[in-house]
Amino acid sequence: MNTADFLSIASAICPERDCMVFEGKRQTFTQTNGRVNRLGNALVKLGIDKGDRVAILQVNCPQYVESYYAAAKLGAIFVPLNFRSKQDELSYMLGNAEAEALLVGNRYLDMARAMLPHIPSVKQCISIDKKQPDMLYYEDLVSASSPEEVLSEIEDEDVTMLVYTAGTTGRSKGVPLRHSGFASYVLENVDPASLDIEESNLLTVPLYHVAGLQAMLAAIYGGRTLVLMRQFETKEWLETVQREQVTRAMLVPTMLKRVIDDPDFTKYNLGSLRVLTYGAAPMPFEVINKAIEVMPWVRFINAFGQTETASTITALGPEDHIIEGTQEEREKKLKRLTSSIGRPLTDVEVKIVD
Repeated sequence: MNTADFLSIASAICPERDCMVFEGKRQTFTQTNGRVNRLGNALVKLGIDKGDRVAILQVNCPQYVESYYAAAKLGAIFVPLNFRSKQDELSYMLGNAEAEALLVGNRYLDMARAMLPHIPSVKQCISIDKKQPDMLYYEDLVSASSPEEVLSEIEDEDVTMLVYTAGTTGRSKGVPLRHSGFASYVLENVDPASLDIEESNLLTVPLYHVAGLQAMLAAIYGGRTLVLMRQFETKEWLETVQREQVTRAMLVPTMLKRVIDDPDFTKYNLGSLRVLTYGAAPMPFEVINKAIEVMPWVRFINAFGQTETASTITALGPEDHIIEGTQEEREKKLKRLTSSIGRPLTDVEVKIVD
């Protein structure tokens, strides 16, 4: 299976369920799939074909998810750009990726205008948020195109994304990620969409990061409602969990610390939250220990992965976060929480090299 199928399958199983919630607006799986098809057909009219690169420079929003699936259904390669990067770094990534189209959010328009004259590969620039005199407008493309399914021959081993790493030395490196890399993780670790199970996933991790992309794909495949935040803000996160009755969330350690240290933390009803995944940086023991104490009903998961693997490769599960048993067992679990990246997931082989 390839990731382009995830949305179509979930839309067939739970068509009227909310697929995405964003800043008070909601759209169902059927609506999302229709918009994705419209955008995909619009990209075809613009000359985008299988293997072409479609880049995006924007914070989290529904159009980000739609753009990925439109590109995936075409067999095009999605290039999510780090909006925190400097202009010269972004210019390098766009040129290196040989992007043919760029979708850009309102706050990055001036930067895009400065870069594009020097990047000849980019033939189409699409404004996501508002109409611009010198760009195509996202909603115009969607409204003027057919909602019919986009038909393309996609193989599981085709590249679906080109994700740029921060890079320890020199320029950022573009990592080609295949449908199979994401699909193998999702199919092994996520239950498919069901009419009987309704969950919601609050996504604050940026969608240019592989952790955010994996969470998005898992939510769509699982028929979960994806609650999107542009960027993390503590009070908004707490309010959103309470208002939307969020069942799953992902946070990096600094975010989790800000949540549990917020002076108004106890004023919010977070009882709906069942699973909280953390990762992307080392977790201080005092932070996770306090989180377990103040949210004892939550099942915590420490996920470890890297861009090159497309997804999580090892994890400490909820059972590793239950500090009980004999003194020896308690000490072993405490040590594991402070020094382990977990056990390999199914179908993952790990080699330890000195």
